[in-house]
Amino acid sequence: MDEELVGQVVTLADDETGEERDFEVMYMFDIEGRTYLCLVPDDQREQEEVEVHFLRLDKSDGMLYPIESEEEQENVIATFETLEAEFES
Repeated sequence: MDEELVGQVVTLADDETGEERDFEVMYMFDIEGRTYLCLVPDDQREQEEVEVHFLRLDKSDGMLYPIESEEEQENVIATFETLEAEFES
């Protein structure tokens, strides 16, 4: 798994309900040796305001994992906002 994921749709299951939902990979970026994906629900792609979700990609096993700490979440959001501003300018 690498940059080819951007634009792809992945299906994720809710841990609590088991309900599956499709997400489009909008961005993929690295911070301090870790890779993160920015996901948007596939049914919201064309909307002006969308839910944004972040997951960490472990390249060694190809699995997606939740962000582990509040500090890590803040770093990911800050990086995402910087990337988004660059794409919009």
